[in-house]
Amino acid sequence: MVNRLKPYEILYESLKLTLDLTERIVTEDEQVALRSFMRNGVKVLERALRDADEGKPIIGYHFAMPGEIVQCFDAIPLCFEAVPYLMAALFPDGAEYYYDKIHSFGSPYHSCTSQKGIMGMYLDQIADFDLVVCPTAPCDNTIASYQFFSNHAKKPLLVADMPYYRTKEAYQYFADEIARQINEISKLINQEPNWDKFKTAVQNSSKAQEYLIEINEMRRNIPCPIESIVNPLITGATVIMAGTPEKTQFFKDVRDLMRKRIKNGEGRLGEERFRSIWPNISIFFDIGLYEWLDRVVGLSYLVDVFTYYYYEPIYSNNIDEILLGIAKQCMNYPMTHQAQSFIEIMIEDTLWAAKEFKADCAIMTGHLGCKQIASAIQLIRETLRDELDIPMLTLEVDIGDKRFTSIETIKYEIEEFAKTLL
Repeated sequence: MVNRLKPYEILYESLKLTLDLTERIVTEDEQVALRSFMRNGVKVLERALRDADEGKPIIGYHFAMPGEIVQCFDAIPLCFEAVPYLMAALFPDGAEYYYDKIHSFGSPYHSCTSQKGIMGMYLDQIADFDLVVCPTAPCDNTIASYQFFSNHAKKPLLVADMPYYRTKEAYQYFADEIARQINEISKLINQEPNWDKFKTAVQNSSKAQEYLIEINEMRRNIPCPIESIVNPLITGATVIMAGTPEKTQFFKDVRDLMRKRIKNGEGRLGEERFRSIWPNISIFFDIGLYEWLDRVVGLSYLVDVFTYYYYEPIYSNNIDEILLGIAKQCMNYPMTHQAQSFIEIMIEDTLWAAKEFKADCAIMTGHLGCKQIASAIQLIRETLRDELDIPMLTLEVDIGDKRFTSIETIKYEIEEFAKTLL
């Protein structure tokens, strides 16, 4: 059974080794957030592998689905999008072999690597799953790529229909869709939903969000009291640790570190010369980029599309109210909130974040797969210029594949951009 979850085994061994090396050679007060992510990530992956050894069903899910719904069951959640990007962060060649595998099968080069990684792994027979759940969001890549799992892999694909509008009726409609998905999962794996487990998972994520709210409040400080690398780490924890106590612990560790630094009058490592927001998502294939931003450029990376949640924590103990709360969260999830509906939402979020975090500039990762966001880049640039008089740099990249735009090119473009801020 573990062979069906080989990507998690690969990630587990890599994280465990990297953590061991870090603990041995890095002083206790350095890379605190990274170490917390690795410690907690190792626990999550170890539990998944143990469950796979016991033959529990594996449920693949899209990152924009609430991972907590998988925890209604005695099953293993496998977030498809998390796997290749974690590999990109941990290995020199990331998941490139698996991208090429699915390209050879016929998937177009310009579709999103977040899905192509697990598709290539399935073709290579190192990943398998019992069923798949996804929403009709946030993008066409999702809808097109997930057909692979039903049409070629012949797996049950449970799709939740997400409305474009954010109204009371729309939220209730989507809550009913999630309830339908849970009911269908129950039939397919022959398990009754465990609502107590579900409630605990929601409570864990809500507590983590409380910490994130405080983290983002403290990131308004000048200088920012946390390193730029925390952004891709928050993204990873959001999707791969959903509903777990490890997610809560990671966010708490980051919160506590920031509190300590503010109390002691400290900022992050390196002088803060400029402050930036990133309207889209982090680059994953070289996370050393973020220490370079802090130490060499002096550019704080404050927040991005994935590190500010545009929804409220859930505190109810009533299942119907929890499902409605989960629906609201899912429909306002990172990236889904900005890219599934009308593009003015992303423009407004970017403008708000730039004001709120006192940004000097914005850096847009024009990810190859994010075609809906690419169409809005010029509108976002003009809005920031006209409303706040701040510039925006666009990096044309594939955030999970270094071969599209090299890290050397990215650093050169950022350095040249920083000169315009002086």
